[in-house]
Amino acid sequence: MSAVSSASFHSFDSDFARAISRKFEHGQFLIVGANPQKLESQFAEAEREADVWSHEELASKLSQDTGKARFETAVWFYPSGTNDDECVAEGLSRCANVIVLMPGAGADPARRRLELVQCFGRFGFVPDYECDLVDLDPGAVCLRHLPREAAGVAVNAVEMAFARLNSELGALRRTLEIRGSELEGAHHHIASLEEKLLKLKEYRRELKLLKEQKRKLRKSIERRVGQVLLAPYRLLEKLAKTVWRKLHQKGRKPMGSTARSEYQKWLEQHCASVQDLKRMRNEARAFASQPLISVITPVFDTPVQRLEEAVESVLAQAYENWELVLVDDGSSATDLLRALPVLAARDRRIVLKSLGKHEGISAALNQAIALARGKWVAFFDHDDILEPDALFHIAKLLQMHPDADLMYSDEDKLADDGFEAPVFKPDWSPDFFLSCNYLGHLTAVRREVLEQTGGFRSQFDSAQDYDLFFRVIEQTDRIHHIPRVLYHWRRSESSSAISVRQKPGQLEASRLAIEDHLRRSGEPAHVAVDWRTHAFCIRRDLLETRKISVIVPNCYDPESLERCIESLTSKTSYPNYEIVIVQTDGKSTGAPSYFSRFPHRLLHFSGGANDSAVKNYAVNQTGSPWLLFLDDAMEVIDPGWLTIMAEHIQRPEVGAVGARLLSPSGTVEHAGIVVGVNAIAQPAFRGFPAEHPGANRQLRVTRNCTAVSSACMLTRREILQQVGGFDESLSSALADVDLCLKIRRAGYLIVYTPFAKLFWHDTHPDEIDMTGEAVMHQRWAGVLQSDPYYNPNLSRERADFSLGK
Repeated sequence: MSAVSSASFHSFDSDFARAISRKFEHGQFLIVGANPQKLESQFAEAEREADVWSHEELASKLSQDTGKARFETAVWFYPSGTNDDECVAEGLSRCANVIVLMPGAGADPARRRLELVQCFGRFGFVPDYECDLVDLDPGAVCLRHLPREAAGVAVNAVEMAFARLNSELGALRRTLEIRGSELEGAHHHIASLEEKLLKLKEYRRELKLLKEQKRKLRKSIERRVGQVLLAPYRLLEKLAKTVWRKLHQKGRKPMGSTARSEYQKWLEQHCASVQDLKRMRNEARAFASQPLISVITPVFDTPVQRLEEAVESVLAQAYENWELVLVDDGSSATDLLRALPVLAARDRRIVLKSLGKHEGISAALNQAIALARGKWVAFFDHDDILEPDALFHIAKLLQMHPDADLMYSDEDKLADDGFEAPVFKPDWSPDFFLSCNYLGHLTAVRREVLEQTGGFRSQFDSAQDYDLFFRVIEQTDRIHHIPRVLYHWRRSESSSAISVRQKPGQLEASRLAIEDHLRRSGEPAHVAVDWRTHAFCIRRDLLETRKISVIVPNCYDPESLERCIESLTSKTSYPNYEIVIVQTDGKSTGAPSYFSRFPHRLLHFSGGANDSAVKNYAVNQTGSPWLLFLDDAMEVIDPGWLTIMAEHIQRPEVGAVGARLLSPSGTVEHAGIVVGVNAIAQPAFRGFPAEHPGANRQLRVTRNCTAVSSACMLTRREILQQVGGFDESLSSALADVDLCLKIRRAGYLIVYTPFAKLFWHDTHPDEIDMTGEAVMHQRWAGVLQSDPYYNPNLSRERADFSLGK
């Protein structure tokens, strides 16, 4: 095994040669650390002499130097690493009169420039601050040879000031990038709405035209003649229809009846039967703990029939130790005001309170909490319906987890045609919750914890539950999920069950709730609305741009590798990274010619072709605190991809981050990994269109998952060392899952972010590893049976979040 170290080349403007020629009009150029093919052709077109050398060539060619400067101007595209600084500085100071320092790929000028200025200062070169190179690169600096005494003591102060300004500039540039991305998303959303509006206008014009044609036909002579001629036949037709209806009336379906959907059939099979409810009632009476559950329901001008259905669903509960607290928030509908006392009189467990005037949803909820006597408080909207076993499952969970503080269930929508649009939720997923309030309904909170939060806050009305839950999760992590549809959320004219647009202020109130939570948690971030999903994108401030080693193992195809590296260096805005390519014996026969043309850090691995061994070797040969594993068939799409991933890996609770990987044809290759599906594991949403939202928007929002692929995985060195790295006895795909499971077992989260996107060309098919699968089944039997981020009601044949059996 051996290693050859050199810097990654810089991605420069296509007019670089002409631009620098205008700055330095005389003499020959020496360029170090750049792409020779591109630059030599540029300087030839600019009619200027230039030699383009690698770092190795610099050392060998200058060994024959007589001491006289051979070049007027030397340009060094310096790397992020500091290993060669002294040698390069000595070499350039002997062969050039003027030296220009330009940040190379992955180099952070805020950190590196002061180091280099001090290094070159030891050879008599100091900055010429009158030479303006901003149009070449904001981090570029010109150095000229001056006697040591002329340098002065001001250089360090100036360079330190530059470093601070450059950091501030980087932060401003990043803010501009985030806002620009948010604005672009809004523009796409507006364009989509405008397109729909134009279609609607077109349909209206066509409808108007059809109505006009119909009106003319009604008045036409031809129609009147036809009506006279057809009158006898229509009489016979009417008589036949009357006879048919009488003969078949008993077999007709009721009005409004429609065929049952797949989900409605599934729900009928999985909901509690009469016998089940009887068993549950007897089981609940024998519970060791039977806490009083207060179901609180604010009421405001609710249609009486819907409120009656809601109350009836509470009365039908199999668990009997409950109370229903109805708080009328100043309703004005007279039929409702008459019905409320009648409903309250139906059961002694129903409590009714009137506020006298309309004070808002938060005020009504707080009043209901004050009236409630239960140790647990469940939230129930005034026109929705509970399954009869809803409270039973809350009480049952408390038998197994008596320390639980917050619990939530699955839900669906109640429409005119019955139950639809089920939401099968994952277990507690903090990143998914930051993206949207997926907890929804049914939720129940321990009263003690609820009181510690201070209750609901009126300034967050329409998103008051989202705000409350944020303050609850700041108090506790004892959060439990009941994977069963226990709540039916009615689609009504004023409910966001139809669309978030039904409550125009809900998005803004939700955004403010997220910002308030992040502020209390000490996480500076920008919260943006993703208008296509009406979920949220959290862009955290990057507190430190720590160095990332981008490890690209097993180069199968030199063309793919060249495309990968070119896109990486030309499109990545993250300022501090190095590229480390690992070449194995017998792989990538075309790679030597590639490396002779492009300088990178190259590692040779001769210990076999096992991908896991290659990755572990690369980790041991690097020293960066953060590590990105990248398949050589990747192609970068957006400049901010690595920054977005770094925003998550800087969080202490996060152990690994994965990206949204797309095929060139525009379908999903990877959006996190689901375990326990298709034997061991399967990529989520594989084959879906790239911009499809996925079930419950989970393809298009940041969320937690059980595993991500090392085709594009960012992690921290200390975490990888803590869990023992990749298991070299497993195939690549299984080793990825095993690593992530070890990271989760160590207490860290795995994050999938759709906002880091890359193309994945020529994915390598997973090899069948029967021995490895047996090892995984033995090692991770419990997890493979139940992925916490994949609802047990979903399909086990494919990880597409479709309905299971």
